[in-house]
Amino acid sequence: MSAPRHKLLTRSLREEITSGRWKVGDRLPPEVEFAVERGVSRTTLRRALSELESEGLVARRKRVGTIIASQTPQQHFRMATNSMPELMRVTRETVLEVWTSRHVENHSDPALGSHESATGFWLEVIGVRRIPGRLRPFNWSRMFVAGPYAGIEPSLSRHRVGSVYNLIEEMFDRPIVRVSQSANAIACPQPAADAIGLSVGTPVLSIEAELYSQNGELVEISQAIYDPARFQLRNDVLLK
Repeated sequence: MSAPRHKLLTRSLREEITSGRWKVGDRLPPEVEFAVERGVSRTTLRRALSELESEGLVARRKRVGTIIASQTPQQHFRMATNSMPELMRVTRETVLEVWTSRHVENHSDPALGSHESATGFWLEVIGVRRIPGRLRPFNWSRMFVAGPYAGIEPSLSRHRVGSVYNLIEEMFDRPIVRVSQSANAIACPQPAADAIGLSVGTPVLSIEAELYSQNGELVEISQAIYDPARFQLRNDVLLK
């Protein structure tokens, strides 16, 4: 089966840009003319340009048109989620670098809400996430592990940690079977801004999650703040 027409056009234009046929600052022809030239509909052209824009190769500006913004695609992590394994894919394909950990009491942080740990405390873990081979983190994360599982703390010093919940699963045989997650646009707070190289107040994507074990026990609460220029989230849900 051949790829959709907008994907074929995206690939063709990407190759032209990265090969140098189009230079940074060049303006593409008006959409109507360009679509005719390429033998596609304006809808197909717009979808292709949208993908190129998400890669940082082009920029579309009102009253100016579409210009070449870069000849090198920006590397960013795309996450499509329609199952538990895909939801957790970001933890398998990127690296968590743990910076700090400490014990905090119940109700001592707004992120804990009304949730209580049976031990009276939570293990707070703060770190950043990187794409392998890249120095600049694309994510700042803060996680709260329920007290009964705070024994993972010594293992957090591993050179390569996929995720906190993986350690819980491995050490305590508590597989995660449910994730309640919400995503919001927020102004980047100081700790995250310093970590991922943004200015304080820059719009960022914040994903909050609660992870539950098989018996409905809340095992982990997390907040992950992403640089939207280097991370995309897409949900693909089949309704029957």
